[in-house]
Amino acid sequence: MNNAKRIRLIPLALAALSSLAAFAAQAGVADTAVHAKAAGIDLIVYPMGVKDVVTFTGSMPLGDAFLAAKADNPAVPTLTAMLLEAGTTRRDKFAISDTLDGIGAQLSFSPSAARIGIYGKSLKQDLPTVLDLLAEQLREPAFTADELAKAKVQLEAALRQASDNPGTMARETMMLSIFPAGSINAPVPREAMLKAVPQVTLEQIKAFHARYYGPAHMTLVFAGDVDAKAIEAAVAHGFNGWSGGVDYLRDAPARLPAKAAEHSIAMKDKASVSVFLGQATGLRYTDADYLPMTVGVDVLGSGFTGRLMAAVRAKEGLTYGIGGNLLGSDYMDGGLGISTTFAPELMDKGIASTRRELQRWWKDGITAEELDARKQAMVGSYQVGLGNTDGMSAAIIGTVERGVGLAWLDNYPQAIQSVTLQQVNGVIRKYVDPQKMVLVKAGTFKK
Repeated sequence: MNNAKRIRLIPLALAALSSLAAFAAQAGVADTAVHAKAAGIDLIVYPMGVKDVVTFTGSMPLGDAFLAAKADNPAVPTLTAMLLEAGTTRRDKFAISDTLDGIGAQLSFSPSAARIGIYGKSLKQDLPTVLDLLAEQLREPAFTADELAKAKVQLEAALRQASDNPGTMARETMMLSIFPAGSINAPVPREAMLKAVPQVTLEQIKAFHARYYGPAHMTLVFAGDVDAKAIEAAVAHGFNGWSGGVDYLRDAPARLPAKAAEHSIAMKDKASVSVFLGQATGLRYTDADYLPMTVGVDVLGSGFTGRLMAAVRAKEGLTYGIGGNLLGSDYMDGGLGISTTFAPELMDKGIASTRRELQRWWKDGITAEELDARKQAMVGSYQVGLGNTDGMSAAIIGTVERGVGLAWLDNYPQAIQSVTLQQVNGVIRKYVDPQKMVLVKAGTFKK
């Protein structure tokens, strides 16, 4: 980013981070948000106490695209998304960049197996221009042979770089081991992707775009200094006449039977060994047991206050970092993962210490003091996160993607506070079995 662009973005950042107190005085999110529809797109508009700045996030679901592409060519969805920013039928990527830079605005896409994520930020007066660009990039990508060739080179380079990263390879192997092939949580192996990339054609890209891209089931969330009617008109201007689109895929395949397994991935000249320990839980974000499980896993592995860091790093000095979290629970049945790194000569001792803390957590549960402290930290972090336009828009679009209403955001602090010690310790024993974990090690091992 050049210095001129940084200077233009400073007022946006300062304005977006202001007025947490003003937010706290407002009514609940569900009561304050304005719902509308324009050109087939669901709109959620949330006013906040900032001046002249609007942040928007969006989600365009891809249905079964990920699974269909696995059977055809798994590189097609990624390359299609990459080409969204490579120019349109009206202007090339440099003209788009110049337009955004000229008004100090941001616009980007983040593809995943489940959806195309959208992020944008601009001054209020420039929002129609940014939304027209968004519509143009989604509806009219140029899809040229030259840009596809460049995208292939970029994707291949990224895949090869990832293949040389012990953490990336260990995580991929763990996810493939604990989730069935029909789950969007089971990634395409990088070797398969590397073979698929050169074979992608423009015809495949265009057919994928025509089948899966469209306004149906798409949502855009706007937070900040917003005018609902003006936003509705701007979205209609850019997107009227567009059709198509698919819903989220939430039907999960049968879970793999839980069983212990160990995988070692030998890699040359690595200073440390990346270690992942994981297991499928079957839990989704919308399940009643999800929040108690979240609290329990936070006690085990969240940051410097988690048990794993306190024991394996702070007390024993075996690693620089270790943590645990729930995985892939937004759309389908998820899992639990613990990740860390060890020096090769400390790997065996480090894994033993990690398993010991995991076993103690599972057998004895957490304490009342840990529960109270974790509740306070989770609620505080959550409320601070909603105090700026980025955090609020991200939280709202997250509820849409997970299939829960906006009242969930208002009820979250109370829901956390109502979690009991019995619930937490009960779900830990119910969904986790330390004897049936998958262990993956990747790096240069001690001879």
